Amino acid sequence: MCSVHDEAFLQILQEEKNITNFLDAFFGFLYRCTDFYVESGPDQKFGFPTDTVEKLVLYSFHKWKNISKSSNRIDLQNSQDIISQNNDKNQDESMTVEEDSLIPQVDHEVEIETYKESQITNQLGHLLEKDKTSDSYNGAVRENYTWSQTINDIDVLVKLPNCIRTAKDLRIHINSKDIKIEARTSRIEQNQEIEECRYFVWTTIFKGELCFKIRKDESMWSIVPGQHINIHLEKASERWWEALIIGEPKIDLTKIDCSRNLDEMGSEEQMKVQELMWNHQQKLLGKPTSEQIKMEKVLRKAWDAKGSPFEGTEYDPSIVNFN
Repeated sequence: MCSVHDEAFLQILQEEKNITNFLDAFFGFLYRCTDFYVESGPDQKFGFPTDTVEKLVLYSFHKWKNISKSSNRIDLQNSQDIISQNNDKNQDESMTVEEDSLIPQVDHEVEIETYKESQITNQLGHLLEKDKTSDSYNGAVRENYTWSQTINDIDVLVKLPNCIRTAKDLRIHINSKDIKIEARTSRIEQNQEIEECRYFVWTTIFKGELCFKIRKDESMWSIVPGQHINIHLEKASERWWEALIIGEPKIDLTKIDCSRNLDEMGSEEQMKVQELMWNHQQKLLGKPTSEQIKMEKVLRKAWDAKGSPFEGTEYDPSIVNFN
């Protein structure tokens, strides 16, 4: 049993106070930060097939439930052995009980859905492959880097040699139109016979001209020692990129997720989306939309205007047709 994350989980559990809140926080994290709840289509790189996430959750639940039962079984078996030894001593005094009386009566049978191990393994393998593409959301996986994007920003993961442990081992140059990353390589790695070497060389591990401009001052980066550099770039303008750097194979923009979160939009765009949602709800309820309400106000004003054939009469919406 792997307990490497227990400390982090215990911290969350202490903050959430109980299991219910802990599970709610966990699944909320999956909703906010992953594509766990997104249903994928045949041409999508993100999300999961219908019902797959439920099966994955059930698989993990039953896996640890069986482990728990196995642990209990071991303890029970030890107890059974002790009881059996005591019963052997009193075997002659025991009463004979009919076998059928030991079997409890069944009121009704319940069919429990089961999954073959091979089926779950295949699905789990598929999910792991899908998880690998989360770093390439709306982007691509390349030989030594992976990039993802939204309409406003880009995240890049650049692979690092195992020997790179701190930011001092890196020189990162980010400009509005290009990026260059150099790693410090010690000569001791090139010649194991040298016990100590104070000299080092800078090796370029990433270099390229960006397809479009970025906001240099808004760029940030961090390092995961021995694994990768995480670079966050803000686009200079809202647009979808077909590639990160010039010369890289282009992705098909018709197959990416072009949806946007409401909080990523400007205030005017948010108001427009909210209006569209409200109008849609009004139509479903058979009520007038915002445009129809505006039109009715104009008609009411014109109804009793001077020179109108309806002047002096009560407004009658039944003779007005809203399209």
